[in-house]
Amino acid sequence: MTNQTLQTICQYIIAIGLFSAAIGGLGTYIFGQKVQREKEAEQAFVGRLQTEQRIILSANQKLYPKLEFGDSGSILVYTGPEGSPLFKIAEDNNLTIELEDRQVKITTRIRDRNGQIAADILKNEWKINPNNSWDRNYSKNALEVKDPAGDIVLQVRLIEDRIQFQAKLYDATGRGIGIGKVLGPNGWGGAIELTGPNRPKLTIKIQPIFKYPSRLHLGEFIGAK
Repeated sequence: MTNQTLQTICQYIIAIGLFSAAIGGLGTYIFGQKVQREKEAEQAFVGRLQTEQRIILSANQKLYPKLEFGDSGSILVYTGPEGSPLFKIAEDNNLTIELEDRQVKITTRIRDRNGQIAADILKNEWKINPNNSWDRNYSKNALEVKDPAGDIVLQVRLIEDRIQFQAKLYDATGRGIGIGKVLGPNGWGGAIELTGPNRPKLTIKIQPIFKYPSRLHLGEFIGAK
């Protein structure tokens, strides 16, 4: 074997090594990004909802905040005084849609049937109780929470001048109200369900908008490519 042949073999070995190093570096970067996203998904239990597009609301201009039952097209227009509750169950479970700094903001508290808090939203600032929720997923303008049974108990999405909202709300005594999108004889619409003697548990089903588990699909909407 000549020296020239040995030189050529060494050059091939160097080229293979460089190629392997490049592939290894790319793989380390890609999988490192995935690991970082998984850590973020597992650790984040607080955040802030923001609209994708800044829409200025003004009572003087009759531009009022709206609450839509999911994406059903059924919308409640709120024209009451700023800061007063749109819905109210007892004293500790308000759903408030308000204008502040000419922006639409939401406040609510999500409890399970035992009165334990699963999630809080205070003027678009949200906080999840990791001990009383199975999973949650979120993006810049949306938040969704699953209870330990795997049911969606809160779904909020800020869309320009309105809030798309669905939830199962219980107060500290176990009384509940369900707000969501339902399919009726005339198509999709909105519904409000109340518990009572013959209906101790809310039966409304809220379809998820996010993919799960969140640690693998943080911020990914169902149907998104």
